[in-house]
Amino acid sequence: MRRLHLISAMYVSKGHSVEYIRNFCENLKSEYKITLHIASSNLVEEPEGIEINYTGVNYKKTEAQNFVQFSILGPYLRALTKQRLSYIYYKQILSSKIDSDDLIYIMDYDVLPLTYFIQGLEKKGVKDTYLWVHNAKFKSKDLLYTGYKRIFKYFFNRKIINSLKGIVVNGDFIKEALLKNLTVSPKVIHKIQYPSKIQYEKVPKAKAREKLAIGLKENVVLFFGMLRKDKNLEFAIQSIAKSKYNVKLIIAGSEASITKQDINHWLSKYDLKEYILDIDYISEEKMALYYSCSDLLILTYNLESGSQSGPLSLAREFELPSVVTNTGEIGRYVSENNVGLVADLEGEDSFTKQIDCFFNLSEEKRAYFERNLRIAKEKYSWESAKEKYLTLFNA
Repeated sequence: MRRLHLISAMYVSKGHSVEYIRNFCENLKSEYKITLHIASSNLVEEPEGIEINYTGVNYKKTEAQNFVQFSILGPYLRALTKQRLSYIYYKQILSSKIDSDDLIYIMDYDVLPLTYFIQGLEKKGVKDTYLWVHNAKFKSKDLLYTGYKRIFKYFFNRKIINSLKGIVVNGDFIKEALLKNLTVSPKVIHKIQYPSKIQYEKVPKAKAREKLAIGLKENVVLFFGMLRKDKNLEFAIQSIAKSKYNVKLIIAGSEASITKQDINHWLSKYDLKEYILDIDYISEEKMALYYSCSDLLILTYNLESGSQSGPLSLAREFELPSVVTNTGEIGRYVSENNVGLVADLEGEDSFTKQIDCFFNLSEEKRAYFERNLRIAKEKYSWESAKEKYLTLFNA
């Protein structure tokens, strides 16, 4: 049985990376001897039946909330910290036992240290290295970020791409962006949609609402996930406050570049009185309750990266329709699979109109979304993802 090394500095940060890697290991450990390299010296949740290498690097220092105090300099200081700690993380991994016939799957990365890591793997004779690319952001209003991406393209095209056996992406939008901006063959890029599965099943809506003290007849919209500025939470609050259906908004997630103080200010500013705030890391048990009790997930994201969304893939698992920004991978996924509604960020009432449209739908139309969600749930299941990974790794 071949050894498969999973490289994920982000695993130590609470969020979807933990859930994804746990499911990855559960589904693939019967096929490979898996080693997960952890960017920490402290014990973390360990997937069962795999080998763990604690590298001693404290990557939790790079979490967004640690840089809020630095205001506009925060994102840049964070980026520099990530580059430095990633270099140390990769160096520690290269000092561990890696054989030439081992598989390497890099599930998140920082590009400058990645060049060093790829070269180190080549020196060990490793030929089967795969990279998961989440982000298709090549241009930005931020000039420094645009400059960084130019460096990324230079190193990726000249130092990285020829050393990769394959690139994994979560959809066609990111694949098209890579083909447009990088010197890469379509044959190297493999699409594996973002599957999600947590340890708690869907709860009957009435039971979930009883536990959360929410009325059966209330219209409930969920905003879930890490609270970052590019998710446009203020716009979501404004849109829901304008709805004619007296919507209750659940905001659940941990602070990043948005604080609880910011949220309370926006709730007051737009006079939204029906809401639940749970500003913390959300356990999977409570996560299941929030998804089960809701009528609709809202994603007002303005992601220049065009990437897929963990909360959106969870909505598929819980058969919850969504209203999302009509851009990038999330807009394309919702439209192509008919699992919700899309709206533009331009225009104050774009999301409000779609929210009102949803709550005005007939039972037949809502059942149509539910049927499509069940189809998508099977189509993008972990069972399906496993088969695609096996095809990729065994090619």
